[in-house]
Amino acid sequence: MKLRQLTYILLAGLLVIFSCNKSENAPTPDMGFAYFPLKLKSVIVYNVDSTVYSDFNNSVTTFNFQLKDSVANTFIDAQGNNAYRIERYKKTGTQEWIFQKVIARKIVNSRAEEYLDNTRYVRLVFPPTLQSRWNGNAYNTIGEWTYEISAFDVPLTIAAQTLDSTLTTKYEETNALTEDINLETYAKNIGLVKKEVRAVIKNISSGQIRRGYAYKMSASSWK
Repeated sequence: MKLRQLTYILLAGLLVIFSCNKSENAPTPDMGFAYFPLKLKSVIVYNVDSTVYSDFNNSVTTFNFQLKDSVANTFIDAQGNNAYRIERYKKTGTQEWIFQKVIARKIVNSRAEEYLDNTRYVRLVFPPTLQSRWNGNAYNTIGEWTYEISAFDVPLTIAAQTLDSTLTTKYEETNALTEDINLETYAKNIGLVKKEVRAVIKNISSGQIRRGYAYKMSASSWK
């Protein structure tokens, strides 16, 4: 009887050791944080094409310029989380870079957040999948916008470079009167590489745009 008990104890011990070793050697699951990298001194430059529609004088005005986002430093934000300060600069043609604004970004509780123009947005959730859906305005008063991932882990050629893995988030709400569309593409180890926004009000009868704006951002360089 004692021999049998000793055998059971030894077998139990071996199982515990095997389980511990298996757990310790198991690969760490990929949460997808590389799609929203936060690294000091990193810089991304974007080419921007913008269109503004006005029904005041029935005008359509286009703008072309560049934006530069530079990760300057880290700080503790109002929620007590470690966040990154991004300084945004703008340049038109051969002008010098002109400071525009400060943007804050962070990853907390499996979500990527951005604080832009005094408004807090949820840009991504982790781990990202094609089934991921979330309210991008969960922490502001704009109203619920349900984002989803429309493309995941797909290659993309941009700025004459082929990126192995990108994902695209999408919010879209359109009807006979309005169009609200937001598409953002993120690349592993780079971050946001493309963005398209369209927010317009249309003539119900003709479908023509009365007022609003649309713009496209595309990364031209990064480091």
